[in-house]
Amino acid sequence: MELTSLTTTNMSDYSPQSTGKIYSLAINISNIKQRVEEMTQVVTDTSWLDPLDVIDKATYSARSEPTINKVVNDILNQVESDISVDFGEYMVSDSAQSALATHLDHLRIPLAELIKEKITGNPGFDFHTECPSSFVTFGEAKYSGVQNAHGRALSQINDFIVAQKDIQELSDLRKFVSETAIQNAASGRKSFCAAFSIISDDVLSIMDNALTSSHMAPLLSYEAVYLIGVKVSA
Repeated sequence: MELTSLTTTNMSDYSPQSTGKIYSLAINISNIKQRVEEMTQVVTDTSWLDPLDVIDKATYSARSEPTINKVVNDILNQVESDISVDFGEYMVSDSAQSALATHLDHLRIPLAELIKEKITGNPGFDFHTECPSSFVTFGEAKYSGVQNAHGRALSQINDFIVAQKDIQELSDLRKFVSETAIQNAASGRKSFCAAFSIISDDVLSIMDNALTSSHMAPLLSYEAVYLIGVKVSA
């Protein structure tokens, strides 16, 4: 997984009253097999349970075990030359979290499906991080093998905000982020990440299209927006 571009834009360039930042990151994946191995290591690593008290540890261990088994056996172990939508969205989620952690010093939070009660397919944000300024980032990942997926990811984020999916997740997230970050999120100070697959060879144009999308306007009142495009060149 290679970072091919990273740019930062002031939200005020698009909305004069906004004070946040927009971060655009383009990622290239040239070795799917290696990416699968890395993702398997991440999803099977349960060290995130260690800091929890005995009750929370038992609860989240019981919740995550069936999802871990399903992801590994039914999705990751089934990857061949063609990328399924299920694998693609896990790949985009994990790649986005890895990029935020590696290049912008975010704290990774266990993937949302590992800490929720339902085994995969649970409606809500796909992944979360905490940035160095103590703001929770709520991330949504979309994958398509036939079209660039930035519009779907941004649109879904806006739908989830209207449905208060971010607020519904706070009680679980507070176990894994700082108290400052969770209080910021509760008061409306938070960030969002749209992570999406790119099929076009003109990656930078797609990143610009995401930046200028009409779906961006409702997000410019928050602390930051992260746009992460994932191109598979394998």
